[in-house]
Amino acid sequence: MASYVRSRRGKSRGRASSRVSAYTPSDGGSYYDDESRYGDAESRYDGGGGGYDDDDDGYQDSYYAGAYDDEPEGALGYVPPDFEIAEAHAEESNPQHALITKPFNMKPLDLKRYGVGVVLYFTYLRTLSFCFLVLAMLSAPSVYLNTLGANYAVKDDPLIAVVEQSSLGNLYPLYDWEMGGAASLVATDALGGETAVPATAPPTGNAPPSPVEWFNQTTEGFVGEWQHGPATQVLFFGFATGKDTLLVGLSYVNLFMLFVFTAFAFVIGPVQDKIIAEVDENLTTIEDYSVAVRDMPKDVTDAQELWKFFDKRIGKVQDVQLAYNTSELLGLALEREKLASAYDSALGRYKKASDDPDVSDNTLHKKKQLALEKKGEVHSVDAAIRAIQNDRMGDPRVSIAAYVTFQDEESFLRCLTEFRPGLFAWIFRPKKLRMREKYRLVVKQAPPPSDIKWQNLQFGWGERQFRQFNVTMLTVVVLAIAFIGIAGVTTLENETETEYDGPACRNDCAYTVAPLTLGNVLLRDIYKNCWELDLASGGNASAPLSAGAASTRTLLQEAATDGSDTTNATTTTYGNLPGDGTHEQQDKVAEYDGACGPYDAFCFACYCLEHIDAVSIYRESSYCHPYVAGFTLQVIARGASQGIILVLNIVLAPLMVVLVKYERHHSNSGEQRSLMVKLFLAQFFNSSIILLVIAGSFPGLKRAMVGTFAEGLLFQGEITDTNSKWYTEVGVSVSVAIITLPLTARFGTAVRFVAFRWKRWLAVTTAVTQDELNAAFEGYDFDISTRYGEVLNVLFVTMVFSGGMPSLIPFAAVSFMMNYVIDKFDFARCSKLPPWYSNDLAEASANLVAYSAVGHLLFAVWANSFYRIEPDKLVSSIIGDVLYGLCDAWQANAPAPLNDLFGTVSDMREVARRALQKNTAWYTMILSVLSFALICRTIARVSRTVLAELFPGTFARGLRKPEGNPPFELAVQGEQLVGPNTYSIKDDPQYAAAFRKIVWENDHGDLTRLSGKHRGGGTSSRYGRSGGV
Repeated sequence: MASYVRSRRGKSRGRASSRVSAYTPSDGGSYYDDESRYGDAESRYDGGGGGYDDDDDGYQDSYYAGAYDDEPEGALGYVPPDFEIAEAHAEESNPQHALITKPFNMKPLDLKRYGVGVVLYFTYLRTLSFCFLVLAMLSAPSVYLNTLGANYAVKDDPLIAVVEQSSLGNLYPLYDWEMGGAASLVATDALGGETAVPATAPPTGNAPPSPVEWFNQTTEGFVGEWQHGPATQVLFFGFATGKDTLLVGLSYVNLFMLFVFTAFAFVIGPVQDKIIAEVDENLTTIEDYSVAVRDMPKDVTDAQELWKFFDKRIGKVQDVQLAYNTSELLGLALEREKLASAYDSALGRYKKASDDPDVSDNTLHKKKQLALEKKGEVHSVDAAIRAIQNDRMGDPRVSIAAYVTFQDEESFLRCLTEFRPGLFAWIFRPKKLRMREKYRLVVKQAPPPSDIKWQNLQFGWGERQFRQFNVTMLTVVVLAIAFIGIAGVTTLENETETEYDGPACRNDCAYTVAPLTLGNVLLRDIYKNCWELDLASGGNASAPLSAGAASTRTLLQEAATDGSDTTNATTTTYGNLPGDGTHEQQDKVAEYDGACGPYDAFCFACYCLEHIDAVSIYRESSYCHPYVAGFTLQVIARGASQGIILVLNIVLAPLMVVLVKYERHHSNSGEQRSLMVKLFLAQFFNSSIILLVIAGSFPGLKRAMVGTFAEGLLFQGEITDTNSKWYTEVGVSVSVAIITLPLTARFGTAVRFVAFRWKRWLAVTTAVTQDELNAAFEGYDFDISTRYGEVLNVLFVTMVFSGGMPSLIPFAAVSFMMNYVIDKFDFARCSKLPPWYSNDLAEASANLVAYSAVGHLLFAVWANSFYRIEPDKLVSSIIGDVLYGLCDAWQANAPAPLNDLFGTVSDMREVARRALQKNTAWYTMILSVLSFALICRTIARVSRTVLAELFPGTFARGLRKPEGNPPFELAVQGEQLVGPNTYSIKDDPQYAAAFRKIVWENDHGDLTRLSGKHRGGGTSSRYGRSGGV
């Protein structure tokens, strides 16, 4: 860092004593003179005598005037780039590579020299890692208790097995039997649409017959009275415990875990404020002396006017920089830099080939033509720049903002006090503080110089809001296309599935389940041959026969012919060879008389479908080959669905970067904040919400699709609740999404490291220009906003769905720890320095964390209430009446199909009942309290913002206090000032291209006439480059 600071500060030593020279150069011009947007002696686009001349010669007063006149093409030959210059460039662009010797051991505050934004990001990751490590330990009891159930068969796929076995779905069934209660019966109308009507819930288990009077009877939306048998038991550390009691206990464990997370969510903000204050106190930057000024007269073109204004009324001024409406010109300048760099590369390759006698004339001619094409592209941009500078196009020059730097901290603080914020202060601003006694200035602390987007300053609030709306709509369209694609492949997957009755299969067929095998060779042939005969005769081999068909079954032989003896006439001798199978299987073979029984074909289908369900079909691929193709299609469709999600999550980041640039934010921090929020919301929708909507059954939405192109494609899901099937189809997909995206990003770091080293090594011999070599030594961008978006996505998906799948929390803990460790390595070894971000990104991310707890509680209520339990009397007495009243009002007043939640419920009072069960009531209570707290927090923040405008002295936050910073010149000379030492756009490396001088020239079709940069291996020595043609 020392070398970096010295190189940045070295520029300031010669300028610190007299900043007026920045506006009154020796040639008498000004920063932006009357003839040019950039009119000083260093300007790239000089509107003075050395500007775009209409003469054909075009080299008057340029850096290269007369240098190449009448020289034959290629006379100077090829000059290779300088390795030492590239090394020096790397020391400025990525100084942390040398300064951070042990990246895995560094702490966030060790990075404060690189800006508070970087410190807050790594602090955020470290805090999340610690928090979720604690949550993972607290979730261990929930994971263990869920595994006590036995609803799911063990799958070959380890991820599916972990998700299913550790989810709430594994506890089904809760009781030996249930019957009665409200249910939604789906009825089809004349138009083919579906609607939900009240019906009696079907009995489960060995339930007694329902009374006749229950059917078609409604009482306030409820049908019949819910009854249940004894709760099924599980062994918990040797003690038999009912599953209903277990579920209530699980809710309390989950609530304690949520309390820990909520405490973190509300504490992280104050912790960030403390870090910001600590970093700001220990660092001296130019922002500690500077203010940003807006609403000044638009015709202020001389910085001296502002200089004198603040110097007379506030204190000694060190520097003043003006910003104008130069968006179009800056954009063209940066575009020209890219094109000129491409031309330099093409020209360098041509000249290098010219010096090589082994290169053929044809190859040389192609390289020359490519270079001429690149030069033509540069020439077209030059023409556009020339037209703007000559006022043939573009708006008149207008002052937009100014950045004023004072010589000492006292003057800076006095300025903020005199020009205090707030509406009343602005209205009653005294005349002596009004510019020209008329214009009320708006003065705030200036942002970091590298955080300013100079080319966007001329775009007003209204236009930027309109652009943000357009970007939001385009993002919605992209997500809608992804939704349709995923819905299409999911529909294909569902169409290839075959339903079967697992319990009936296991009752009537002789294969074993744990493990799933059919060892007897002869019985395997019997089942398969019968299935083939059944299929050839037009039967349905994939569905069980009716229960009555069991009486006509002919597979079993009756030993006695007189009807008095039902014992077998022969005694079976069991074999023990591998091909003999179990005793039951040998009995089936011994009883077979050559005629297929009613269940024999069905057993072949059962066995193969069980393998499909266990994801083990390929172990029996030769035996079950008729089903392998259908299962393969399912796998392809499921993979395509996951692939669309994964690819879109990866593509969203670069797509959002391009779209957010269109929004024209005034600062990098504002742009990155918008990118973070949009990327997080898009990834969250793509990773989870899409899966929920596609798999869920929404009769109201399905009915709305009738007669449209989406009929049969969208809203075809059949999952009506968080039942066992939900965890298999949706839960597994959600788990895959949050595991693959972080792993892909972390693998990307390894690729970046190898690519960076390889690119540096390769560029030493292949780079033909200094720009190419410098770029190879720079490193990659360290995009904090995309990383925040990824972290928030994992955080929200984990917290929302962990109410039913607690195994997600350990996955997230590992993900956050990987992010923290590997991102430190990425920053220290692969990336170049990011811009000096403010604390906007960290604050926005911290403000969103608490809302994930709301999602967690909502899903926990839904998932737990699938298992019906008696209501909690205490919570019902507190909020029961209010909740039922709200549900009644919603159903009565909400527009269709919202009034019945898109057809998912027949009576909204059922929602209140589910929310007040013993295993959900406290979730509902805390959800109410937390929602109220968040609403109050939002109202308080909005109110404080409004009151801060009216009474800033009382309600404004973040008011500057004295920090004991030395005078500006002493801070520069003593190397205490970190980062840039001026707000001059000319000293910002991002805009260096806008300040290289260019003169107009006619295109003569040769390769020696391109001003503004040296050709071949080098560029202007003014910017630290040497050589050139």
